[in-house]
Amino acid sequence: MEPNASSEAAAPRIAPGTPGDGLILNPKTWSAPHLEAADEDRLKKMIEWFENRGLKQLKDDDRENRWYSDFLEMQAELGIFSTFLTPARDGEGDPARRWDTTRICEFNELSGFYGLPYWYTWQVS
Repeated sequence: MEPNASSEAAAPRIAPGTPGDGLILNPKTWSAPHLEAADEDRLKKMIEWFENRGLKQLKDDDRENRWYSDFLEMQAELGIFSTFLTPARDGEGDPARRWDTTRICEFNELSGFYGLPYWYTWQVS
C-alpha cells in the first residue's frame, strides 16, 4: 500500500438518504423504501405521533420522569412490537410478524432520536 493511500479512499460512497449515509436523522424527510410499505407506514405514523407531541412536551415528560403509557398504547395500536419483535415461528403464519433486524434498526434510530425511554421499551419487551 502506498504511504499516502487511504483505505477510506476505496470505500464506496453512500447516497444521502440511504441507510448508513452517516447523516443525522430528519423526521420530516425520513423514508425507508427498503422496508415493506406497511412497515414504513407504521414508522411514519410513529414519527407523526412524536411530532404532534412536540419537543417541549417530550422534554417535560423526560424531566418529570412521566411514564410513557401513551407511547406504549400508540405502538400497540400500530402493531410495531407485535410485528417487528415476534419470532416467525410464533407469528401464526403471518409473514409480517417476524423478527427482522432491518425493521428493528429503523425503529431504534427513530425511537432513540426522540428519547431513550422510548427506545428502551423494546429493549425490555
